[in-house]
Amino acid sequence: MESATHQGDLQRLAQQLQTPLLALPNARDLQIQCVIRQDKLMVLGQHPPDETPEPSVVFGILEQTLQSLLPELAQEFRLGQDEAPVHGKLYLRVLGQQQPYAARSFQLSTPIVEPFPSTEALFEPLVEPAIAEQSLDRDLGSHAADDSADQRFSDLTPFSPELEQSSDQAPLPRRSPLLPWLLAGVGVSLICFGTGLWVMSRPCMVGACEPLQTAQTLSQQSTQAIQTAQTGQDLQRAQQQLTDAKRQLEAIPAWSSHHQEAQALQQTYQTQLQTLDLVLAAESNAATATQKSQTLPQSAASLQATQALWREAIAQLQTVSQTNALYAFAQQRLSAYESNLAAIGKLTTAEQQAQKKLVTAKETAKVAEVRQGIARTPENWQLAQTTWQVVINTLKQIPASATSYAEAQQLLSDYQPKLTAARDRATQEQISQKAFTQALALAQKAEIAQRNNQWSQAVANWREALTNVKQVPKNTAYSEPAQPLVASYSLSLKQAEAQLQVAAVMQRTQDDLNRLCAGTPKMCSYTIANNLIRVQFTASYERKLRMAFIVGQSGDRGTLGGAVNHIETLQTALQTISDNAGVPLEVYNADGSDLIGSFNPKG
Repeated sequence: MESATHQGDLQRLAQQLQTPLLALPNARDLQIQCVIRQDKLMVLGQHPPDETPEPSVVFGILEQTLQSLLPELAQEFRLGQDEAPVHGKLYLRVLGQQQPYAARSFQLSTPIVEPFPSTEALFEPLVEPAIAEQSLDRDLGSHAADDSADQRFSDLTPFSPELEQSSDQAPLPRRSPLLPWLLAGVGVSLICFGTGLWVMSRPCMVGACEPLQTAQTLSQQSTQAIQTAQTGQDLQRAQQQLTDAKRQLEAIPAWSSHHQEAQALQQTYQTQLQTLDLVLAAESNAATATQKSQTLPQSAASLQATQALWREAIAQLQTVSQTNALYAFAQQRLSAYESNLAAIGKLTTAEQQAQKKLVTAKETAKVAEVRQGIARTPENWQLAQTTWQVVINTLKQIPASATSYAEAQQLLSDYQPKLTAARDRATQEQISQKAFTQALALAQKAEIAQRNNQWSQAVANWREALTNVKQVPKNTAYSEPAQPLVASYSLSLKQAEAQLQVAAVMQRTQDDLNRLCAGTPKMCSYTIANNLIRVQFTASYERKLRMAFIVGQSGDRGTLGGAVNHIETLQTALQTISDNAGVPLEVYNADGSDLIGSFNPKG
């Protein structure tokens, strides 16, 4: 059972995979779920029945997103560690259905975007040209020398037998009175003496065995050369010394007392020579593999052939036993060979992935061509742009070390203008859609403002709506429905501006009346309705004015004169207000029952 932390990581991974899909049409309600089974990542996308996302586009975006998340997959889910590929499967299913209707397996590896280093830095020059060119003429058929022979070979020490002194003395002829017997005895003695001299002249018959000593010395020198060997040429010298030692032993005759020892040493030397042959053969394979790796890029088949050479060289070195003097040299070479094999393996994987990316890019380009050809709406053009972007991104992932790099660059030059065209058209369609939608929304706001007599706001909304509808680009999905709105919005704007002027006049009239009626006590109140301004004096004002006339009639001429002047000024102000507003004005007493006076515009 997965822990809560692990489930949370999977949910976060699902959100990361879902985010780039939101830009796709018909995929905004696509839900992503992730699960790990047997070290494989399963990703399920579910969508409502009324949506029909394109499986290949969805799968392509999911694979690209997963590729960018490889470090997180290794750290949080232990997938793809030690540069191992991540395996898994992608599914698409309609909500409510049991079975998916589309699926795709995937394998992700760490991409190589930078060019691979030069082969001089990649492979150690392990084998000298002289070794690579030599032809091994000994029989390599016998590779089954037992370890006991190697042990005996490594344990050999020089043998220095003491010189043997012959105790045989030539018999002195006995004197005989008989001359024939004397002559016969001398003949036999001469024959025996000659035979003895011939036998004594043969190698290793009497005293020390020089060929055996020489062979042992050469064997020791060969062993020392092997133990200190750094190059293949050092091994060649050791091989020649051991071959010379074996040739020395072959000169010891069968009737020599040292023959049996010589035979045993020959067998030991032969076993060691066979091991040397294997190691030198491995050096030759390594030299060939290094030479083949000097030129890049190479096809996957050529790289696999180089891999086979490295594997063969490694297999040859692995046959050297720990008791053999060549073991240390073989282990040193094994480490370098295995590193070179791993490097070639990476190149091979990168080459295979590059070929796969090239094929995928070509197939996706066909889909993009079709989508761009039938695009009409902003969503259609956005989908075409996204598909072309997937093609371009895929081609850019092909490294310069791949054989498909040149073709990928050519395709990039062909496809980039198509991506640009799709992007520009998608942008135009988005601008068209946005301008048209905003124009409609502003027109609605303008109508609401008119109903509320908010003419200033109405004019601003109509003006902005007209600006937006004029910004709809030509030859787009919204250009045709936008054309009649230009005339309609222009007329509505003119009408609103006229009403705004009237409203402005009325506002000035209200401001003038407010100033006129202000004071202590308040002089009047007013209403403006149905093209008529109605002014009504307050009771306190009427009382004050009446008192001024009473005082004036009592003999206070100054008060009376001031009241008369006030009334004349008031009449002039009311006439001016009526003229400026262009609306008739009537004046009533405090209770509104008596019409005191009226004014007509310009009358």
